[in-house]
Amino acid sequence: MEIKKTKDIVVLRLKSADLTHIQETSDIVEDLLKVDGERKFVADLAEVHQINSLQAGALVTLHLLCYENLAVMKLAGVNEKVKIVLRLIGLDKLMEMHHGADVASQSFGSPGSKDPTSTGGEPMRRA
Repeated sequence: MEIKKTKDIVVLRLKSADLTHIQETSDIVEDLLKVDGERKFVADLAEVHQINSLQAGALVTLHLLCYENLAVMKLAGVNEKVKIVLRLIGLDKLMEMHHGADVASQSFGSPGSKDPTSTGGEPMRRA
């Protein structure tokens, strides 16, 4: 796994092995959450060309780890083959998917936003 931090967003460039050895991967993410205080993550799956149920479960584990620590993880770079599997098991409804890590990072909104789900816009008001 390659880890890159841009402003307040951590991009995890994952490989198939990172999703197969989930304990090691989740330990790294847990340290980023609890020690470094990170709250915005992008799981870049551009190097994952196919996915099995164990690896899909690993994505759920990472998502829940973030959720339990008031953080958000978004997916990026998901190829069509992987996207089909994630849709079949309903993960597309659990986690946002974006074309690339840059797009996923931009979807968090302006840097420094305390709310990891913020898009940086104004709240909607009812008339």
